[in-house]
Amino acid sequence: MELNTHFSKIVEEITTDITSNVVMKVDGAINDAINHRLAVYDFTSHIQEATTRTIEKKISEYTIDSKKLENRTVDKIRETLSLAQNQTSTLVETIVREKLENFDLNKIVLDAVSILLHDRLSNFTFPENSIDPVALKLANLTISGDNVKGGIIENFSSTGIDDRTTQIALTLLDESTVIENNLFTQHLTVQGSMTIDGDLTLNGTVTEDTDFYRKLVSGTTKNTLDSINDNLFSRYSTNIFDKIKNDGLDLNKITLNGEELATRDSLGKSIIHSNLQNLGELKELQVQGESILSQTLYVTNKRVGINTIEPSAALTIWDEEIEITTKKKSKDTGIIGTSRNQKLVLSSNNKENITLHEDGSTQIENLRIGPIRFTTSNTPPNFVSERCHIVWNINPNLGGPLGWVCLGGANWANFGIID
Repeated sequence: MELNTHFSKIVEEITTDITSNVVMKVDGAINDAINHRLAVYDFTSHIQEATTRTIEKKISEYTIDSKKLENRTVDKIRETLSLAQNQTSTLVETIVREKLENFDLNKIVLDAVSILLHDRLSNFTFPENSIDPVALKLANLTISGDNVKGGIIENFSSTGIDDRTTQIALTLLDESTVIENNLFTQHLTVQGSMTIDGDLTLNGTVTEDTDFYRKLVSGTTKNTLDSINDNLFSRYSTNIFDKIKNDGLDLNKITLNGEELATRDSLGKSIIHSNLQNLGELKELQVQGESILSQTLYVTNKRVGINTIEPSAALTIWDEEIEITTKKKSKDTGIIGTSRNQKLVLSSNNKENITLHEDGSTQIENLRIGPIRFTTSNTPPNFVSERCHIVWNINPNLGGPLGWVCLGGANWANFGIID
């Protein structure tokens, strides 16, 4: 039989004997105390004294009736005895409580246990290779952990360990250490590699000057740039362009290579080409090269054309089939006219004042040289006009005048008789 089984039986028997002896000793002590108090207590004297006082008091209050007095006396005696019995029970309880308070129950139990252990162990034969309990000095007992093997230690604690688990939390193996639940620690240093099969949640920050942070940023940047292909860029650029097209673009200024292209109210100096469709009022405009305004005015190097993009002179004006030019004729001489087989009329107040014909002739219907007016007629004039007004005869004959001159009012005279 194993040593644990022997000790279990011994402890069980000792416990039974101790319980019995303690109960017996306590009962005996209580009984002795009660018996002693009851032995010295004078019940008769107390009862008689109490009865006499009660009877005398009642007799003084009533008219004496012997029969009633006898019955009442008997009742009072019974009542007094009952009261005395209750008082006696209270007195006994008080005495027992006082006695128990004076008992050293721990000493009694220890003494009883010592006596039983001495009696038991004096006649007990320990198995072979067992330790005699007398040889154990528990006050200075030290058991090495090398000698503790097998079994489960409950509520284990030490200076550095506080075991509060209700199930397995840590498993130690030769090749690994398994933590069966969550791991909480203030600092963690890993010498070697670390593999995480689940998700990684980082509530703090990562130091930026570590290799891990730099490699993470570099790798993420490279992977992001590699993943941005033409399709992705085209899709997002299309969305951006559609957004700008529908909602417009609101910027304080636009720069290109560090140079301003446009600000709130002006274009940058670096803009030299554009395809503007509409402009507001311009205070100044300088253009180099060809310019077309409203498909009407064409300007090129030393040429201006109106309704033409092929001006033949410094200024060329086309109106349907008519071409009018203004240019240099020769040194210090300019010319205004038409280079085609067309008449040219110089007009004022919508009148044909001067007509330049295709043959080079010039026709003036009403000519004035200084204050003298020149007109034509095929009949002698008879209307009122200013003095010196000369009317040329356009139907001359022999013996007839070359023309007529006004002498004032409606007076006319012939001049230049043809002979």
